[in-house]
Parts: sequence; structure tokens; C-alpha cells
Amino acid sequence: MRKFLSKRILRGAILFVMASTVYLITEAISAQAWTDPEYSYSFHYISDLGVSKRLMIDGREVYSPLAGVMNTGFILYGMLSASSYMAVLPLIKDKAKWSVLSFALIQGVGNVLVGLFPGETYNYASMHLIGAAMAIIGGNCALLLMGIYLKLEKQGYIVKATALLLGNFGLIMFVTFLLTNADHSALFERLSVYTMTAWNLIFGFWLIKGYRNK
Repeated sequence: MRKFLSKRILRGAILFVMASTVYLITEAISAQAWTDPEYSYSFHYISDLGVSKRLMIDGREVYSPLAGVMNTGFILYGMLSASSYMAVLPLIKDKAKWSVLSFALIQGVGNVLVGLFPGETYNYASMHLIGAAMAIIGGNCALLLMGIYLKLEKQGYIVKATALLLGNFGLIMFVTFLLTNADHSALFERLSVYTMTAWNLIFGFWLIKGYRNK
């Protein structure tokens, strides 16, 4: 049974790393292909990379030649990330397992919606907007709970503290993004997402290292 759980955790660790790797690669490829106009990480939203039409959205000229790559990345990230949390549930205290899983699934479904419904409009009924909110809020809340309820030995306190720090920072950046109306507001959106991307890599590689050292 212990061996089974150990392999299950390893699978979860690999899925965490795969999720962020897929996301970062598809984002980089999509951004690199966007040359007219030039893509700006501080001015354009992440979601703009998924828009295949030449549009003007809230003052941003948008046209992503490889929108399909980014949207595929959103969908794969959502599926891989949700699956990774499911795999590592044994590491979470019983009273919080379903709460963590719920937020992880909200994040996963949100990312899938972002990929299926590109950000061509940002009205309040937009499935893309709903999906983005689910992904960012759900993902960062999952980090907060992981930081509180992970069942790790004393040497894992740094990992738990990292989860708490990233989760809080991500939510603060998201609120800042919502309240900021400036050319660089996309930077806050990006930071609210990269907390989850960073956590997946940190936690995934930490678990893999622990498995190899057994």
C-alpha cells in the first residue's frame, strides 16, 4: 500500500511539472509568433494570445497567429493541473481534502473554459471571463489551503510557506489587476497566474527529489 501511494505521489509530481511546462512552452511559442503588432508581456493580456482574429479589445490591438497553440495550452494545463491535485490528495489532511480538490477542479475547469472560449469580449456574461476568474481564484485558493493543510514533515515547512506566500501574492495581484486601469495592468494579471505556474514546478520537483532520495 505504501509503495502504491508513493508511486501515486510521483505521478502527481510529474503531472504538476508537465502542466506548467506545457503552459510555458505554448505561451512562449504563441507570443513569439505574434509580430504584428508586437506582443507585450506587460501590455497584452495572457488571453490575447488565444484570439485568432484581428481585433481592438479595450484599446489593445490583438492578433495571435498561433491562437490554437495557446488555447490548447490552456486546456491541457487545466486538465493536467486538476489531475495532479487529485493524485497528491493523500498528502493533504483529511478535513481539507475535498476543499483543496474543489478549488483545484474549479481552476481546471476554468482553464478549459478559457481555452474553449477565446477572450474576444470581456463582458460579464463572457464564458472566457468566467473561466479566467475560476482559474485564477480557484488556483490561488488551492495554494493557500495546500500551505495550511499539507501533511509534510518538519523539513517541508519551506514548501508550505511557499504555497502560502504564492497564494496570497496571487490573489493580491488579481485584485490589483481588477482595480488598475493602466497600460501595464496586464502585468498584474500575469503575476496572478504565474504564482500557480511557479508552485507546480516547485512542488513537483520537490516531490520528485523526495521520491528519488528514498
